[in-house]
Amino acid sequence: MGSQSKKSRLLPRRRRGQAMVEYSMVVYALALAGGVAIITVLPMLMRALNIYLNGLYYMINLATP
Repeated sequence: MGSQSKKSRLLPRRRRGQAMVEYSMVVYALALAGGVAIITVLPMLMRALNIYLNGLYYMINLATP
């Protein structure tokens, strides 16, 4: 048993809250990046939808039979 206690003293001890702090930092970074992506991509998607619908309504309103 003496060798096991000596071995356990050499290994670094992890603190209890370290995993939770790391998890919260990763989730925060992902949420922040997702928010920025939505803010920048959403106007482009809405503009593309608007162009598509304008073209669709133009085709529907043509006077050709």
